[in-house]
Amino acid sequence: MRNLARALLVAAGAAGAALLLRRFGLREDLDWETAQRPGRLVEVEGYRVHVVERGSGPAMLMLHGFGAHTWVLRHQVAAFSATHRVIAPDLKGFGYSERVRAGLSGDDQVRMLHGLLRTLGVERATVVGHSMGGGIAMRFAATHPEMTEALVLVASVTGQERMQRVRLPKALLRPLMPVLSRVTAHMLLRASYHDRSKLTPEAVEALLEPTRIRGSMDGLLAMLTAPRAPMPALSGVRCPVLLLWGAEDRVTPLKNAREIRARLPQAQLTVIGGAGHMVLEERPEETNRAIADFLREAVAALHGEPAHASGG
Repeated sequence: MRNLARALLVAAGAAGAALLLRRFGLREDLDWETAQRPGRLVEVEGYRVHVVERGSGPAMLMLHGFGAHTWVLRHQVAAFSATHRVIAPDLKGFGYSERVRAGLSGDDQVRMLHGLLRTLGVERATVVGHSMGGGIAMRFAATHPEMTEALVLVASVTGQERMQRVRLPKALLRPLMPVLSRVTAHMLLRASYHDRSKLTPEAVEALLEPTRIRGSMDGLLAMLTAPRAPMPALSGVRCPVLLLWGAEDRVTPLKNAREIRARLPQAQLTVIGGAGHMVLEERPEETNRAIADFLREAVAALHGEPAHASGG
């Protein structure tokens, strides 16, 4: 009887999902191979990662958050490519990187990033991570301190959140994924922007466009149902650290910054008023200035020179 009940539940869920998909037009209708992407593909140990790369100079690795892609970093890529070699990859399974159904843990992301930097000939980089990307940036710095020049964590997860695995049967959950992911994405976006004028229909469309690539939901399902790997110890992270937060962040509130600071006592905290979780989007000039000032001070301290305040 239990197996019959489960089969009926799966069938009902699949039928309901089909109706919702037909009603709202939610579907995976783009081929990854032919999708138009803003950057190029770089092969890293057999995996093809999408990378936006601009500028020259000291390397800066920029990492987006969960469900996002390089589009959310466009203001930072444009600003810092004037002084740095900016490398902004779509993390495994996200954006316009290759779709896979396994190898999507935080440790897998770090291995991919390490391989990417080596493939691109980068020995050291400033690592900037937003939200989930901040957790991966911390994981990278802890695993590869010799490659991390400085660390910038923007509205970051702590890496110690108690996240429960989704335990529904995959056969039931998979048909519902396009609907659930789209509804959840809209809810998170509304919570992420303090300045709702920035959350335009064009912005929503740009953010969600890659979710139409076939295989997106399989990867998302794998992430939701996989065991959570603990964050490695951060005691080996000796580089300068900036914590950059929006004062009105409701997704990763300021208490996250205090928790991270307890483990990275060298970190300095900058809070930007009138911005929420998407502080990079809502206050790009202020965030870029804060990062630039921090890096200027970090470089000056490294070389024993006085730091000069930036103008405007």
